[in-house]
Formats: sequence, C-alpha cells, structure tokens
Amino acid sequence: MLQMSEREKFLFDLQGFLHVKQILSPEQVKAMNQAIDINAEAWSEDMWTGPNPYGGGMAGKNAEFGVGGILEWPQPYCQQFRDLLAHPKTIPYLNSIFGRGWKLDHTPGCIRARKGQGGHGLHGNTARLVDDAQNFNFTNGQFRSGLTVFQYQLADINPGEGGITVIPGSHKANFKCPEDIMLYNEDKECVYNVACKAGDLVIFMEATIHGSLPWTADHERRSLLYRYCPRHVQWAAHNYGQHKLPEWTKELTETQRAVLEPPYMDNRPVIEDDGVTVVRASQEPKPHIPRKIHEM
Repeated sequence: MLQMSEREKFLFDLQGFLHVKQILSPEQVKAMNQAIDINAEAWSEDMWTGPNPYGGGMAGKNAEFGVGGILEWPQPYCQQFRDLLAHPKTIPYLNSIFGRGWKLDHTPGCIRARKGQGGHGLHGNTARLVDDAQNFNFTNGQFRSGLTVFQYQLADINPGEGGITVIPGSHKANFKCPEDIMLYNEDKECVYNVACKAGDLVIFMEATIHGSLPWTADHERRSLLYRYCPRHVQWAAHNYGQHKLPEWTKELTETQRAVLEPPYMDNRPVIEDDGVTVVRASQEPKPHIPRKIHEM
C-alpha cells in the first residue's frame, strides 16, 4: 500500500497539517482556472458582497465565498475536478491518514476571495473534545484522522497575503483556545499563514485549529476543497453517496464512483494504489474457534 514518506508522516503528526508542493501541474492549474472563469457567470455578484460574520482580526469589507457543483459542470470543465477524487498522487496520503478504505465527505468546491475580503474564523476540534468524526489517534506506529481537508491552491498565496491558516500542533491541544486567539487579536505568532504556489496542496485535519485570514493580494484567491473521512464515518449531511447516486455520476469511472459511496465497512469497494483498480474489501475474517472449545 502506497504511503506518505517518513518525513511527511513526522510533519503531519507534529503539525496537524502538511504542505505538499506542486502536486498539480501548471497545465492542470490553467485548465481548472479556465473552467472556473467560464462557469463563473452562474455566480451572482451578491456572493462578493455578503456580510462577513467574523470580527476581530478576521474582519473585512465582506466575506469570502465557496461555490460547489464543480463535479457537475458540463464537459470538459468538470473533468479536471473529477480526476482529483482519487488521483494517484494523493492516494499515498489518503492511505496513510485513513488506512485502506476512505471516502469523500462533503461536496467539493472552490473558495474565492478578492482583495479586502475578510477571513474565515478559526475553528477546530483539537484533542480536548471527544468527537469520532473530528479526531486524531496514534496507535502501534500508525496515525488515523477523522475528517481531513485536501486544499488545492489554484493561485499563489505569498507570505502575509491571507488565505489558509492553521495553529500548528493544535490537533493535540488539551486546553480550550482563548477567544482572543481564535479571533486573531492576540498571540498572532502562533497562527501560521501557509504560503503556497499555485499547484500546491495543503492537507489538514478538522481537529487542527484552522481558518483563513483576510485576503490582501491584488489577485483573486482560488482554493479547491476536497474533504475525506474514514470509510465508516459521515460528517456532512450533503454527500453524493448518502442516498442514491445522481444520474450524472454514471459518467464517472468505477474508481471515482467508489469514492462517493456512503459510509459502511463490509464488502466495500476499495481503490488500489494505481488509482484505477477497485476491489471489494470484506471485513476481517473471524478467528477460527476449535470445535471442542466451542462446545464447552
């Protein structure tokens, strides 16, 4: 089973997030941005002017916004986004974080922000609350995470420009984060704005305190969000596989449809390392009980 490198495992376990550079090619980034530009006419200008509910250091003229439905856009604009559902480059990370078998949670979407738009308030479960959907555990040399976000950058995020931000190590925090830190008013040095280039990927747990800082760059922020969970967990109510799969999913490959399956364990379709082959993974067989012991 393909896995993250030992260096990546150390950093993810230590920080609660991982910055993977240049996982998308310049051609992929260009095609995705073009798809967004072409389909942007369906997005109302009201989306750019909605109120920002966050105060403190997250305040801005208005709020960033996210748009879903990218998997449902007409061809060829949807294809680049569908290919990310179970991309061979991300499979080692999914296997390491969730083990063999994982699923999409939430519908994927794109976050957009213009200069002057406010941030998205810091939030995260940490380790002080018991939540099977937003957790982090380490046992027998392996870590396992609950809901985890794969955020692909389609535009540069230079230092200090805002966008994706985390409090490194907060996934292991045992104390409540003070409100003035969550509002980005005090101790700002513990909040890390992840500088990225277009094509980079940032993976972070929902247990890690995270959010996005006000956008200050002249160019538009564009970040894709794909959220995954262990195969037996469902966090969001709106998920493709929660009920019968919609008609358009018949256009997907067997691998892509497997990612949209609802949460369950037994006889589940599991994606192999090549990102193409799908096998059925049953529950582990029960240990054989000798007949004499069984009859005692």
